Amino acid sequence: MVRVSGGATELKRICWLIVAWLLSACSPAPEFSDGSGEPVSLRHFVDKPLLVNYFAPWCAPCLREMPLLNALAAEGEIAVVAVNYDPTTPAELGNLAAQYHIRVPLLTANEDAKLPFPRPSGLPTSYLLDSEGKLQQTLIGELDQQQIEMLKTTVSRMSH
Repeated sequence: MVRVSGGATELKRICWLIVAWLLSACSPAPEFSDGSGEPVSLRHFVDKPLLVNYFAPWCAPCLREMPLLNALAAEGEIAVVAVNYDPTTPAELGNLAAQYHIRVPLLTANEDAKLPFPRPSGLPTSYLLDSEGKLQQTLIGELDQQQIEMLKTTVSRMSH
């Protein structure tokens, strides 16, 4: 009896290990890293629409639109993240955020990330995702207050 019971326990353990491995293999790799080097996934923002803004510190229009993005995020209806276009370290991200007064999460995209949008060919580029992470709109060029208002209108329509 003891052998059967031990074998059953071992079999259960192996089955759970297989299930755990399958589940981890199915979950996508985190798409981004934050200023602490921690992984960040689009799934973290699933409860509300998300504006993903690609910028670079050498891009003057990117820096000009940052106060608008900070204000939009502060309103709370749309989550906003800024993605540094160039490869960088977590420490450099922190310095950029401080230097350019970026109050939204500042991220870098991981090389092997499966994103619902292409890597932009020009900057600034923003992608509006719905609360399920599906791409709704692509905005190329510097955002102004009128475009921010249009985004808010689009988001209010998506929630109805």
